[in-house]
Amino acid sequence: MKRTGQKKPVKILAAVGISNASGRDILSGIFKFLEEHANWQLHLIQYHREFTPEVVASAPGKGFDGIIATFPGVDGTTDALAQSSLPVVLVNVGGPALAKRRRPTADIRNDNATIGRIAAATFLKNGTYASFAYIPKSGEDWAAARGASFGESLAKAGMKCVTFRSESFPETPCEDHDGLVAFLSSLPKPTAVYAASDECAIRVLAAANAAGISVPEQMALLGTDNDEFLVRHSNPPISSILPGHMKMGLRAAREMDAMLRGRPNPKEPIYIPPVSVMERTSTKPALPSAALIRRAKAYIEAHGCERIDVADVVGHLGVSRRLAELRFRQMEGKSIRRAIEDRRMAEAKRLLSKTRLSVTAIADRIGLSGQNRLSHVFKSRFGLAPEIWRTADPASRQ
Repeated sequence: MKRTGQKKPVKILAAVGISNASGRDILSGIFKFLEEHANWQLHLIQYHREFTPEVVASAPGKGFDGIIATFPGVDGTTDALAQSSLPVVLVNVGGPALAKRRRPTADIRNDNATIGRIAAATFLKNGTYASFAYIPKSGEDWAAARGASFGESLAKAGMKCVTFRSESFPETPCEDHDGLVAFLSSLPKPTAVYAASDECAIRVLAAANAAGISVPEQMALLGTDNDEFLVRHSNPPISSILPGHMKMGLRAAREMDAMLRGRPNPKEPIYIPPVSVMERTSTKPALPSAALIRRAKAYIEAHGCERIDVADVVGHLGVSRRLAELRFRQMEGKSIRRAIEDRRMAEAKRLLSKTRLSVTAIADRIGLSGQNRLSHVFKSRFGLAPEIWRTADPASRQ
């Protein structure tokens, strides 16, 4: 297959989608190679449905010298690639059949482990968050690898990451809008959320808006791919990791050229690291007020069932009431008074279900002025008077 000094054009069949930023960047890398290799002719296939077993099988007869594939095509196409006599360069494409391929092959992949580590490092340098979460785009290996590395990096820093799972959309979790709304609402704020791709990040932002979660005040958001069409014009603009897709395209062309010149194909996958993080408003460093809110929540947790009010919390913080109320509502989505009441009602439920104390005694235990006050607040919250709630079927309790 050696072609040194050849004059006839080198024909390459390239399956590269250009509907997203990653495909366009990979193709740009291939074009960069073509600038210095005028004898290359590229036949581009842009859509999965057009990349068929028949196209792959007929490529040698049509004079193609090699195939570069960045997506698997329709059913059976990867099997056809595995059996093809032509040199093949795979870019983020794998599978059992291709792993057994005996002909010249180069396997080029994103360094997803490094991408996950960079995502964690971005959040850790920006500030202190009460929670961290990962939103996968799919159940594919690349998404799992990014999430695993993100979580492992946070664990080394003493932080815990939760991964969003969807029963309604198990294969494409980020398409579960209602599930995302509930999931994001449940995360302690401020939270840092890493999305596997920019398309996924856009869906996360929409869910945050629906849940009334402000970005970046309550939630920092980071995507991947730096698809500027999506992330630069979102509100707010979304920070994104820029993978080395252009380098992948250039490396793919160079590996193909080397195989055509007779060089043995690489035995191990070639991992291309990301380029950088393109930081925008969505990962604006956590406000200094985050520490203020943590102190307020800790104080309410410790003293909320005593006879305290908003003034006591503000006095503990040592700032103006206006600032404390403003920052608490920005971060928690509720008032300080409501947070104190939440603490008292949680304790009231615990005492009603775990003890035989009277409602009057419980009211005194949680810092309320008598049975009537507890009954009024409790019923307005949970729909039942405390005495009825205590005896109700647990399944019917709110």
